[in-house]
Formats: sequence, C-alpha cells, structure tokens
Amino acid sequence: MTDCLAEDVVLCGSDGSTVRGRVAVAAVFADQLGGDPDLVIEPIAVRGERGFGYFSYPVAEDGSTLRGVDVYTVRDGLIVAKDVISKIA
Repeated sequence: MTDCLAEDVVLCGSDGSTVRGRVAVAAVFADQLGGDPDLVIEPIAVRGERGFGYFSYPVAEDGSTLRGVDVYTVRDGLIVAKDVISKIA
C-alpha cells in the first residue's frame, strides 16, 4: 500500500482531522480497511489527477449507514492527497 503514496501525502478526514506522511497515512488506510466484512468499496473513477471512490458500511444496530466518497489527488503516479467526505444516513 505504501508504494502508491507520496512521502508527503496528506489525508484530510471528514471529521476535520489531518494526517501527514506516508507511514501515518498508510496506518490510517490499514485501520480503515482492516477486514470489516460489511465495508463496500466501489471502483475508483479517475479524471486527470483526481480519483473518486465511493464507500459505505453499516455502523449501528438501527440500520444507519456511513456513506462517503474519497477524493484522491495523484501526481507523478503517487497519491499526494486524500480528502474524505462522509455522512451517516
């Protein structure tokens, strides 16, 4: 996973948090993708230097679902930024 991240990659979470650097962002990715069987990730659409990936997974017993989109910025073949936009519905 780290091979596709720029050394100075920045991840901006939907909660306002910011994570900087290849190792730290890779750790967030590993935590987010850590084997949740209900996580649904749709294919990433790419346009120029931007990639868009939609995701969803149930987060509560009442049936609430977290839905969101990851917006990636790629330069020289590496991810330099990831912005997360999400909501619970």
